[in-house]
Amino acid sequence: MFKRQVVTIAILLWSSITLAADSDDKKALFESIMPGVKIDSVTKLDNTSLYETIINGEIIYFSADGRYVFQGDVISLETRQNVTEAKRIDVRKQTLASLNEDDMIIYEPKKTEYTLTVFTDIDCGYCRKLHQQMNDYNELGIRIRYMAFPRGGIDSVSYDKAVEVWCANDRHQAMTDAKNDKKVRSEICNSPVKDQYEIGRRLGVTGTPALYLDSGELLPGYVPPKRLKQLLDERALAQL
Repeated sequence: MFKRQVVTIAILLWSSITLAADSDDKKALFESIMPGVKIDSVTKLDNTSLYETIINGEIIYFSADGRYVFQGDVISLETRQNVTEAKRIDVRKQTLASLNEDDMIIYEPKKTEYTLTVFTDIDCGYCRKLHQQMNDYNELGIRIRYMAFPRGGIDSVSYDKAVEVWCANDRHQAMTDAKNDKKVRSEICNSPVKDQYEIGRRLGVTGTPALYLDSGELLPGYVPPKRLKQLLDERALAQL
């Protein structure tokens, strides 16, 4: 019995080493095909001849020989699962967990039940509506972590407004003032706005507000406080 266990463990270790070496070889192959492109990870897709890669937060599939590349969602006909979306959510979850909260503007409830990372634009109408109800979200135990996502992009008026808020001594007051079209007093600083905007793009933000759960799931658009709490409760129950 003991000998059989040793053999089994040895086979598993050999398989892991072989898969790791194979992934390293494929990574080198795919990067050689696309000079200047850095691939974050390479994983063989189940028992197929496809390799799933992460490039700047985007999921792209390669054939084993590197001759073909595929973009789009892969669906398992056996399980009916969207394999790509499941991976996409996992990548988002890892990214959200790695963010530095010192660079965010956070609104804390007395007792936190849920945390949402919200990509916001200063002038977005529904972003302003969400901000006006911040106390209601907090009273329901919802913690809001603001990240900047100026919809006009880098070097736009919305970008400059976000920088002013993030460079203010009191970011919370500056955010409220900016969303009410009041003048924001701030200093020149090394703001995180550009980095946050790029993170939002990698996560797939296309509009604001974009609400991300810790699980990596995206709730696109404004959701009223009570409805949001209901949705979060339903998802929490479904995971039990």
